[in-house]
Amino acid sequence: MMIKFPYRVVIGKSPARDIRSMLGEMRLGNRGAIITDGTVRKLIGNEVAAMTGAAIMAPESLEIESLRKLSVALKDCDYVMGIGGGRSIDAAKYAACLAGKPWIAFPTVLSHDGVVSSRASVESSGLKTSVEASEPSAIIADIEMLAKAPYRHTASGAGDVISNISAVEDWRLAASAGKEKYHTVMAELSLLAVKAVQENVSDIKKRSAHGMEMLLWALISSGFAMNIYGSSRPASGSEHNVSHVLDAAGSKVLHGEQVALATIVTVYLQGGDWKAIKKFMSDIGLPVSAKALGIGKDMMVKALASAKAVRERYTVLNEANLSEAKAEKALAHCGII
Repeated sequence: MMIKFPYRVVIGKSPARDIRSMLGEMRLGNRGAIITDGTVRKLIGNEVAAMTGAAIMAPESLEIESLRKLSVALKDCDYVMGIGGGRSIDAAKYAACLAGKPWIAFPTVLSHDGVVSSRASVESSGLKTSVEASEPSAIIADIEMLAKAPYRHTASGAGDVISNISAVEDWRLAASAGKEKYHTVMAELSLLAVKAVQENVSDIKKRSAHGMEMLLWALISSGFAMNIYGSSRPASGSEHNVSHVLDAAGSKVLHGEQVALATIVTVYLQGGDWKAIKKFMSDIGLPVSAKALGIGKDMMVKALASAKAVRERYTVLNEANLSEAKAEKALAHCGII
């Protein structure tokens, strides 16, 4: 098994000035491409392009075919840099993977663990889907810029980390059922990310430099756990199944908000302390009901009842075998509906 780690992780205040020296150390070449959107282009994209001589490109959409076209345009580039939120990062990592080019992550928000994950969230016929891509060769993070992002996105990033609690317990259940092996080191790395958020809730809410750095490292640790294991298993279980069904049903909720909400009920089904999860979410500023997120009761019930069939991954949903009536009862018990 060959594992790739980022060659450089540059974190600080205004780290953009370090990019040229970093690129020189990495010997990636001089022909770069920056994947970003219009807003981020004005914020930092144009500055980085002027500094590096990289060309700025914007994908038409996150549809797989659109990203395949983008990958063709990257064939003469030496490296790709994704600057922005989840969409730009996912577009950069997937298009770069298709083009066989190294890519650099430069997140401007911390809304989920895609910063370092080798998985990319793209679209196929209008529906979200997760596909294999590649790990970043480097990560650049401007702490001051991350702190200025809308807090809802920051809380969403914390929510994605919180969902690891459910994912790791599902992994234990799968091992107990003889379905697969449980990897203690990767599971503990995933839970270490949770601990980093738990112990720094106040600083994250204040968006202090320390709080933003702790959330960033929590998301990086979560991504590392998945990359090293070679699967999303350490950070994606029944709660992500529920989220996938909600996405397919048309939910526009942020990913981290959605998986965290699902974690309340999946931890309940696992026999865990779901009330502690709910308090953790409230403390960090996450909505704890479907209504607060604009998700209808029927949509939530159907999502939980049908989530088991989303993929071949053993979770508590296999053991609970929920009908819609049982799903509604569980969601009502947890105060989600």
